[in-house]
Parts: sequence; structure tokens; C-alpha cells
Amino acid sequence: MKNVRSVFQQHPGRLAIIVALVAIALFGVYRFAGGNGAEAASPGAPAGGSPAVSTSANAAGSTNCCGVPSSSTQVAGSAQIVGGVQKISVDLSSGTYNPNTLKLKAGVPAEITFGQSSGCTGYVQSGDLGFQADLTSGPQTIKLPGLQPGTYGFACGMGMVTGEIVVE
Repeated sequence: MKNVRSVFQQHPGRLAIIVALVAIALFGVYRFAGGNGAEAASPGAPAGGSPAVSTSANAAGSTNCCGVPSSSTQVAGSAQIVGGVQKISVDLSSGTYNPNTLKLKAGVPAEITFGQSSGCTGYVQSGDLGFQADLTSGPQTIKLPGLQPGTYGFACGMGMVTGEIVVE
């Protein structure tokens, strides 16, 4: 401790820099956690950081992890088959997936293009299908083989903004 004190006595600016860095780090953690910690976990989210697969949206009047008002509206979109590949685009300009339910035909390869985004929706992932993409630098197209019938989830980087791929 004697050496630490002598360093700070000889260089008082170092202590101020360290205090400022600690304050910035604490403020960043506070902002990231939503201000009061109430949004640290979403109902139904599995432990361990896996993406949440949700069939129902957040309660009306709440906000998602990006502070965008959530709604209970499910927006479905069907892929169009072009040259033997089904294609669909997902808009993220509102901070949510639009559409948030993607309908695909079983057994047909698919390309899902997620638009550019930032914040927690700047990253999309699916534990069910094993994909992940960084959307902060521009749209990204996820190529999938023909899938078996079923429902597959995808989510933002925090697992709070979710969508699903319904294969029939």
C-alpha cells in the first residue's frame, strides 16, 4: 500500500483518471441493465444465455431491450420462391423484427435477409438453427438448407426481441 500511495502522491492526475474510468464503467453498466435492473431477465428466458424462443410477445405497454415499445401483434410474412430458393427479408428499423413470424415451405432451401440494426438487435442468433450474424455494418443474409416442418426460434443478442420461423 505504501508504494500505491506514493505513486498517487507523486502523480495526482492518475487517481483522477482511475476514478473517472470507474465512474464511466458504472454508468455504462447501469444504462445497459435498463436503469433499475428490472429488465435484467425476461419472463420465460432460459438460463445460460441461450436465445429465448417465444410464442407470445411482451405484455402490451412494455418496452423491449432497446427501449422500443413492444406490442402483442404478431406479424407474419411468407417467403417467395425464386429460382428454387425461398427468400424473405426482415426489417429492423423499428427495433423489432418485421415480420416476426417467417413462414417457409419444408424441404426448400431458404435465404433470410435481416436488415441493418444497432443496439441489441444489431445481432441476430438462433440456437435452434445454429446461426448468428452481426447486423451493425449492414444487412446480412442467412442461408438455410431445406428444413423439416416445425417452429424454430431466433432472437436479438440479448434474447429479448424474438421471432420464429414456421416451416410447414
